[in-house]
Amino acid sequence: VVPGINEIYDPRTKTWSEGPERYFPTYPALFLTQGGEIFYTGSNAGYGPADEGREPGLWDLESNTFTEVGGLRDADQLETSASLLLPPAQEQRFMVLGGGGVGESEESTERTAIIDLTEENPRYRDGPPLPQGTRYLSSVILPDDTVFTSGGSEDYRGRGDSDILKAQFYDPATNSFRPAADPTVGRNYHSEALLLPDGRVATFGSDPLFGDADNTRMGEFEKRIEVYTPPYLHDGREERRPVLGEGPERAAPGETVTFATGQPGRIAEARLMRPSAVTHTTDVEQRSLQLEVRRGAGGVSFTLPEDPSLVPPGWYMLFVSDEEGTPSEATWIQIGEGLAKD
Repeated sequence: VVPGINEIYDPRTKTWSEGPERYFPTYPALFLTQGGEIFYTGSNAGYGPADEGREPGLWDLESNTFTEVGGLRDADQLETSASLLLPPAQEQRFMVLGGGGVGESEESTERTAIIDLTEENPRYRDGPPLPQGTRYLSSVILPDDTVFTSGGSEDYRGRGDSDILKAQFYDPATNSFRPAADPTVGRNYHSEALLLPDGRVATFGSDPLFGDADNTRMGEFEKRIEVYTPPYLHDGREERRPVLGEGPERAAPGETVTFATGQPGRIAEARLMRPSAVTHTTDVEQRSLQLEVRRGAGGVSFTLPEDPSLVPPGWYMLFVSDEEGTPSEATWIQIGEGLAKD
């Protein structure tokens, strides 16, 4: 059992110090929110008591106070659920998808739920259901502000041949799912998916408990990789992508950055996307920030958010899209305090 002892790392001094004590199950989905508080969506990978550290809420690190949020249906089935900060990150809306009972429970839920942290008293509200109860769902934010979800299993670690060979898109604008092409490889425990710099999605891994429907043969770790090409690259659109040229490789929050492009009039939207760092279905790194596009002769400019809690330091992928929603290939840019444009 994880004891609830937390530490804080200071990158300036490269030292660790004791942090506020608070218990969570392993791999808790702890998101940095605008303003600096930590939001625990309730998602986790288990390993701990069923009655401790599982209520979602906002954690103020300065005072070590934790304010629970309610409204979540099937709150006892958050283990192995997925959660993410919906795009654009400036809206501070979070989503929980699926999940199962504690430990090796056979229970799983098709529930999704959404919470808006900008509300005075934020509470979860039901979102559209998944096709069936799902653990270990992979969820990836795309440059067009949709969320690609794929895989998972209905039972614990794919037990009983319960892998789910389905994928779908969630559209935050319409609060609805629509089908995507079905995967051919089952993905459950120790699987993951991430956005590639070319706008595609790669899925990896899976660690099933058993290798047959009768649960008599030990499972083997899945070594096959699949790559999904979203519709925004179909029908010749990949060859017509907008293109970003030369521009800065690093910048500080609040700065304006300018990139060369041969057709500035084609660029309609821009997204600054932090890459994934996912394990055990938990990914608190990916986030997508909407940037205003300003077009000029031979180039486009974008002003980065000033708040470092919205744009934490690190490397980001900058995507631009045309009116059809066709994204460019990503341009990498490092963002952080003290990183002047080069």
